[in-house]
Amino acid sequence: MNAQMTLPNILTSIRLILSPVLAILFLNDGPAARYAILGIVILSELTDLFDGYMARKRGQVTDLGKLLDPMADSIYRDTIFLCLAVINQVSLFLVLPILYRDSIISTLRTVCAYKGIVLAARMSGKVKAVLQATVIILILILRILALYIPALDASMYLISNCLMAFACAVTLYSAYDYLSTLVPIIREVDKRQMAN
Repeated sequence: MNAQMTLPNILTSIRLILSPVLAILFLNDGPAARYAILGIVILSELTDLFDGYMARKRGQVTDLGKLLDPMADSIYRDTIFLCLAVINQVSLFLVLPILYRDSIISTLRTVCAYKGIVLAARMSGKVKAVLQATVIILILILRILALYIPALDASMYLISNCLMAFACAVTLYSAYDYLSTLVPIIREVDKRQMAN
């Protein structure tokens, strides 16, 4: 096995592997699929909870893991948000800002790496991740309950969008937090490089 493919990296990879499985289940909606989606999401969130912890505890923090973890998080959660929009569970206009934020921060990570700047995880990013996971799980639980409560099914779109609006607002704040902190640092590095 490749030395970079440690147990934490394997746990991270599980989220990537399960992302297309989630998409298939969402597009083949039914009671069994809804339960399966919730189970997969809980499993995926557990891998996200433990991969970083195990990497630090075992001394297995790798360059691959630093690249893989944020990428897996974005692909996995963005897949879910897009699927929820496709099945008309949430508004696409509440999903797009989340996708834009992930693209911007991903580009920023690349720029920082190129310039030798360490892009450390910020608290706003951690809060964003926890809140997004919570919103996803709540919506998925509500989708299961809606199978048995017709009144809930009728109001699912409104409830889901209220939850998504909150997640979207925190996600946008996270983007602002990263940009307002790192853009000045990048400019300063550029000035120093030009001076030399």
